Amino acid sequence: METTIHITLSEDFETLCSIYQINPEYFVQQFINQVSLPEYYSSPSNNNRWGTLFFLQFLEVELSHYEVNRELEERYLDTFDQAMQYNYDANPASCETSLTTGRNIMRQWLKIVLAERAKYITDSL
Repeated sequence: METTIHITLSEDFETLCSIYQINPEYFVQQFINQVSLPEYYSSPSNNNRWGTLFFLQFLEVELSHYEVNRELEERYLDTFDQAMQYNYDANPASCETSLTTGRNIMRQWLKIVLAERAKYITDSL
Protein backbone atom coordinates (compact mmCIF):
# COMPACT_ATOMS: atom_id res chain seq x y z
CA MET A 1 0.00 0.00 0.00
CA GLU A 2 1.28 3.43 -0.86
CA THR A 3 -0.02 6.56 0.79
CA THR A 4 0.91 10.20 0.90
CA ILE A 5 1.46 11.65 4.35
CA HIS A 6 2.39 15.09 5.57
CA ILE A 7 4.52 15.30 8.68
CA THR A 8 6.29 18.07 10.50
CA LEU A 9 9.95 17.32 11.00
CA SER A 10 11.42 18.30 14.34
CA GLU A 11 14.41 20.62 14.24
CA ASP A 12 16.65 17.93 15.74
CA PHE A 13 15.60 15.31 13.18
CA GLU A 14 15.95 17.74 10.30
CA THR A 15 19.39 18.82 11.50
CA LEU A 16 20.63 15.23 11.78
CA CYS A 17 19.29 14.40 8.33
CA SER A 18 21.08 17.45 6.92
CA ILE A 19 24.36 16.62 8.65
CA TYR A 20 24.32 13.04 7.38
CA GLN A 21 22.72 13.92 4.02
CA ILE A 22 19.80 11.58 4.65
CA ASN A 23 16.54 12.08 2.80
CA PRO A 24 13.87 12.13 5.58
CA GLU A 25 11.41 10.19 3.39
CA TYR A 26 14.00 7.43 2.90
CA PHE A 27 14.73 7.33 6.64
CA VAL A 28 11.04 7.07 7.56
CA GLN A 29 10.53 4.32 4.95
CA GLN A 30 13.44 2.31 6.35
CA PHE A 31 12.02 2.67 9.85
CA ILE A 32 8.54 1.58 8.71
CA ASN A 33 10.06 -1.44 6.95
CA GLN A 34 11.27 -2.65 10.34
CA VAL A 35 7.79 -2.74 11.92
CA SER A 36 6.83 -6.43 11.89
CA LEU A 37 5.44 -8.58 14.70
CA PRO A 38 6.23 -11.80 12.80
CA GLU A 39 9.84 -10.74 12.30
CA TYR A 40 10.10 -9.44 15.87
CA TYR A 41 9.07 -12.85 17.25
CA SER A 42 10.81 -14.94 14.58
CA SER A 43 14.24 -13.54 15.20
CA PRO A 44 14.54 -12.33 18.80
CA SER A 45 18.24 -11.55 18.54
CA ASN A 46 17.89 -9.50 15.33
CA ASN A 47 18.84 -5.84 15.71
CA ASN A 48 16.01 -4.78 13.33
CA ARG A 49 13.62 -4.68 16.28
CA TRP A 50 13.57 -0.95 16.97
CA GLY A 51 10.69 -0.07 14.64
CA THR A 52 8.50 -2.77 16.18
CA LEU A 53 9.56 -1.86 19.72
CA PHE A 54 8.60 1.76 19.04
CA PHE A 55 5.23 0.62 17.63
CA LEU A 56 4.57 -1.54 20.71
CA GLN A 57 5.55 1.30 23.03
CA PHE A 58 3.24 3.62 21.09
CA LEU A 59 0.39 1.15 21.61
CA GLU A 60 1.11 0.97 25.31
CA VAL A 61 0.93 4.75 25.64
CA GLU A 62 -1.73 5.63 23.04
CA LEU A 63 -4.00 2.59 22.71
CA SER A 64 -6.75 4.10 24.85
CA HIS A 65 -7.28 6.69 22.08
CA TYR A 66 -8.19 4.03 19.50
CA GLU A 67 -11.21 1.78 19.05
CA VAL A 68 -9.86 -1.74 19.47
CA ASN A 69 -11.79 -4.89 20.33
CA ARG A 70 -9.72 -5.93 23.35
CA GLU A 71 -11.16 -9.45 23.45
CA LEU A 72 -10.25 -10.02 19.80
CA GLU A 73 -6.83 -8.44 20.32
CA GLU A 74 -6.10 -10.71 23.29
CA ARG A 75 -7.27 -13.82 21.43
CA TYR A 76 -5.11 -13.14 18.37
CA LEU A 77 -2.07 -11.98 20.32
CA ASP A 78 -2.24 -15.17 22.40
CA THR A 79 -2.59 -17.27 19.23
CA PHE A 80 0.27 -15.33 17.67
CA ASP A 81 2.51 -15.70 20.71
CA GLN A 82 1.87 -19.44 21.04
CA ALA A 83 2.43 -20.11 17.35
CA MET A 84 5.60 -18.06 17.23
CA GLN A 85 7.11 -19.75 20.29
CA TYR A 86 6.28 -23.15 18.86
CA ASN A 87 7.81 -22.36 15.45
CA TYR A 88 10.96 -20.57 16.59
CA ASP A 89 14.43 -22.01 16.73
CA ALA A 90 17.69 -20.52 15.52
CA ASN A 91 17.89 -21.97 11.98
CA PRO A 92 16.86 -19.85 8.98
CA ALA A 93 14.26 -22.36 7.68
CA SER A 94 12.49 -22.22 11.02
CA CYS A 95 12.57 -18.43 10.90
CA GLU A 96 10.87 -18.43 7.47
CA THR A 97 8.20 -20.85 8.73
CA SER A 98 7.68 -18.62 11.73
CA LEU A 99 7.37 -15.50 9.56
CA THR A 100 4.81 -17.20 7.32
CA THR A 101 2.82 -18.46 10.30
CA GLY A 102 2.88 -15.04 11.96
CA ARG A 103 1.79 -13.23 8.81
CA ASN A 104 -1.06 -15.69 8.27
CA ILE A 105 -2.30 -15.07 11.81
CA MET A 106 -2.05 -11.30 11.27
CA ARG A 107 -4.07 -11.62 8.03
CA GLN A 108 -6.76 -13.66 9.81
CA TRP A 109 -6.90 -11.07 12.59
CA LEU A 110 -7.21 -8.23 10.06
CA LYS A 111 -9.97 -10.08 8.19
CA ILE A 112 -11.99 -10.49 11.42
CA VAL A 113 -11.40 -6.84 12.41
CA LEU A 114 -12.53 -5.58 8.99
CA ALA A 115 -15.60 -7.84 9.04
CA GLU A 116 -16.46 -6.56 12.52
CA ARG A 117 -16.12 -2.93 11.39
CA ALA A 118 -18.20 -3.55 8.27
CA LYS A 119 -20.92 -5.20 10.37
CA TYR A 120 -20.97 -2.21 12.70
CA ILE A 121 -21.38 0.15 9.72
CA THR A 122 -24.07 -1.90 7.97
CA ASP A 123 -25.99 -2.55 11.20
CA SER A 124 -26.15 1.23 11.75
CA LEU A 125 -27.97 1.85 8.47
